[in-house]
Amino acid sequence: RDLRLDDDVQAVVLRVNSPGGSAIASEVIKEELELLREEKPVIVSMGNVAASGGYWISMAANEIIAQPNTITGSIGVFGLFFNLEDFSENVGLSWDVVQTSPLANTQTISRPKTEEELALLERFVNQIYQRFTTEVSEWRNLSMEEVEAASQGRIWSGLAAERVGLVDRVGGLQMAIEVAAEAAELGDEWTLQEYPRTRPFAERFLEELFGTSSQVVLPEPLESFRQQMETQLSNLSTYNDPQGLYMRLPFEIEIE
Repeated sequence: RDLRLDDDVQAVVLRVNSPGGSAIASEVIKEELELLREEKPVIVSMGNVAASGGYWISMAANEIIAQPNTITGSIGVFGLFFNLEDFSENVGLSWDVVQTSPLANTQTISRPKTEEELALLERFVNQIYQRFTTEVSEWRNLSMEEVEAASQGRIWSGLAAERVGLVDRVGGLQMAIEVAAEAAELGDEWTLQEYPRTRPFAERFLEELFGTSSQVVLPEPLESFRQQMETQLSNLSTYNDPQGLYMRLPFEIEIE
């Protein structure tokens, strides 16, 4: 939104390097990118991973450029709901509930879901998946048969994604910058500015806890503990969708 309202910005290259996340957050980002696209060119440059929710937001771009080894696609949706019943019993914590209808307590973490609740939540997941595939069909100009062949949670390399129509071309960040400048008809009179980085939740939390960020090495065994905690917090902080619905790779990918 800031870039859309900034008259000095003539084109935007969005670097996507994400396995996805909250379904609601993905839609909010995509809506802003659609508004941005109405006023200036938006080119997506995919990094190592641009999957699921990462692909959802990419669809709103004028053009998608993936690296040859980009892990992309993962057009799928799942629901994740925590259940702390056993944990609560182990620590002596009890729960009291007052509700006015059978489904008023659906989002509780104090017990397993009932069959009726699971059926309702599964319907939500299916509705979002149907919307996901429909939007892929519309944005990428693919038939629903072609989309189904490329979706159902499948992941593709950048090269394979180009063949099935999920991306426009294969290349790196520099190519995306050149395409954006050309789309905005900037000629040679332009400069490149990187939008400020937002510090992740895990980094801010660890700085509060240890008085230092992850960029500073602590003495052992604190350093090992900090690294483990950073990974766990980073993973846990991604599961914050208000409805518990996610467009995300269901596993972690580590590229060395």
